[in-house]
Amino acid sequence: MSLRTPRGVVFGGPSREHGVSFLSARCILQNLPADRYEALPVFVGKDGLWHGVAASREEMLRYFARPPREALLDGVVPGSKPAPTAETVASFSDAFRDGAWDVVFPIVHGTFGEDGVLQGLFEAMNVPYVGFGVAASAVGMDKVLMKAAFAAAGLSQVRYVAVPSASWSSPGLRPALVARIGALGLPLFVKPACAGSSIGITKVKTLEGLDAAVETALAVDATALVEAAVDAREIECAVLEGDGGPTEASLPGEIVPAHEFYDYEDKYIDDRSYCVIPADVAEGTREEVRRMACAAFDAIGGAGFARVDFFLERSTGRVVLNEINSLPGFTPISMFPKMWEAAGLPLDALLDRLVKSAFRRPLRGR
Repeated sequence: MSLRTPRGVVFGGPSREHGVSFLSARCILQNLPADRYEALPVFVGKDGLWHGVAASREEMLRYFARPPREALLDGVVPGSKPAPTAETVASFSDAFRDGAWDVVFPIVHGTFGEDGVLQGLFEAMNVPYVGFGVAASAVGMDKVLMKAAFAAAGLSQVRYVAVPSASWSSPGLRPALVARIGALGLPLFVKPACAGSSIGITKVKTLEGLDAAVETALAVDATALVEAAVDAREIECAVLEGDGGPTEASLPGEIVPAHEFYDYEDKYIDDRSYCVIPADVAEGTREEVRRMACAAFDAIGGAGFARVDFFLERSTGRVVLNEINSLPGFTPISMFPKMWEAAGLPLDALLDRLVKSAFRRPLRGR
């Protein structure tokens, strides 16, 4: 009988980031300390069905046998229809019995895995899991709620306008929305409120392009977010839940995109963008980024780990908070593990610490 802790690494899922999660899951499965944990893959299909260990390993092999571009784009286009409820429930039960996980690392990026839905399931089943809780996941995924929490904490952000689908489609409400958006100036970025990996984002250079950009975002989520563009460097900072102390931040890194902005293909496919760790910034700027990263994490009640993204305005040197990512990638190019490695925390030790953080989560009102 193995004395190692069975750990389920859940990946896939119905979201448009389906393909990316395979890369993160493989990295975690390969680097989890084998002397302490038995890493078990748990695949969730785009139809929502859960799979046992053997079937999950086969699915991962099929994925990596495909051309990389084709595999990574799998999920960007909407996936399968949900399976019948009874089948979904039964598949979860079967997968759990097959793996008998003591703790779960959910690495289902985007909706279903990063928005509190999966976390709520684990809470109901009393399964310890890595990362944000239900409420923090939901707030961190919804950019409108997230920005409201950051504003309440007094954190500097870019100017923005939220565009609910119902308001955009209303002849009586749309003109006022367009006027507010026009006051932001040009260019603009339009994005879905609840999505990741830059899916559904459009850079708008003229107001004539606004309608199409908003419709693109609303095809992904029921609310679009329109933000004023900032001429800035893109700075990121990795955050960890304190190990018996306050929240901790890594040294910041900088993303240098190859495209006009850091979009999905630039992140995962073209392989021409690069990162600089640590970022070449003044000491005062570095410490401000680290302070704001911890404050953003704490503002929404973060747990486990996160990556916090910033803009560093070229003209003023001002640090502006962009967003928080509660399930940052663990792909070969992902900034989160690279930033901690640069800070002296190698990947196996980082994963070990994250698993241990799952067992510190207090029970919810039982």
